[in-house]
Amino acid sequence: MGMTIGKLHKELEELIKAGHRRKPVCVDKQSFYHPLESDGATILDIKEVSMQWVATLDDDGGFAMNKDGTERGKTVLVISGGWKE
Repeated sequence: MGMTIGKLHKELEELIKAGHRRKPVCVDKQSFYHPLESDGATILDIKEVSMQWVATLDDDGGFAMNKDGTERGKTVLVISGGWKE
């Protein structure tokens, strides 16, 4: 079973209390999988939410860089399906 509304609410409440109220929300698309997707399964369970630092891509598809040569990025809430290859 995936995440319940109560569990999601509890996790979001903790993140808000920790000061993450205005952070963007993103989806880790590759973490979602269901063996029946080819048969039309399109609604997939959420397994977890977590705060993660993600790199920003530039217009050429590479990683955007700061003036000091470090990767540009931001901290976001990531919704995950819990599946990794």
